[in-house]
Amino acid sequence: MKSTVHTLLFLLFGGVFSLAQTAQTAKIPQPQVAFPFDVKLAKPDSSAEKHSKKIFPAGKPVVIAFWLTTCPPCREELAAYTREYPGWKKEVDFELFAISMDFANRFRQIATLMNDGGWPFPVYWDRTRYFRAIMPGELNGLPQVFLFDKNGKLVRHHKGYKPGDEHALFEAVKKAANTP
Repeated sequence: MKSTVHTLLFLLFGGVFSLAQTAQTAKIPQPQVAFPFDVKLAKPDSSAEKHSKKIFPAGKPVVIAFWLTTCPPCREELAAYTREYPGWKKEVDFELFAISMDFANRFRQIATLMNDGGWPFPVYWDRTRYFRAIMPGELNGLPQVFLFDKNGKLVRHHKGYKPGDEHALFEAVKKAANTP
């Protein structure tokens, strides 16, 4: 009897959780602060800081990929973007930025990974980890990728990486570029 009650409770709460997940993916929660934000970002090869408002362009889709040096899926994702980026840029006018959420003790590794990987897109470091306070879900779990359309609206958000995700992202970028 006890196991039957446990099974029923599990199915009930599991079903509710499943419905909540489906409903949650239907609507993309917007950041707490409006794009293009105002976050100080450091370049990996120096301590010079720039404001994200001066980095993120207006009027075109922007992809922001958040990552960590200690995250193998993050490095796989950025390697996939590196392979695809030149062809993507020939097809669509958009920008892609990789932003490290690493702690200070890993700062030098950001530049090393960037140089070793030959990444063709800009890479910055969120030294203050301020993006955690403004992005949906507080960037809990990396990698995470956010796509903003040319009007600055968040139109795609995805967490984690599996091979092929880059193709779905680019399809979304093309769609975002054609948003009225």
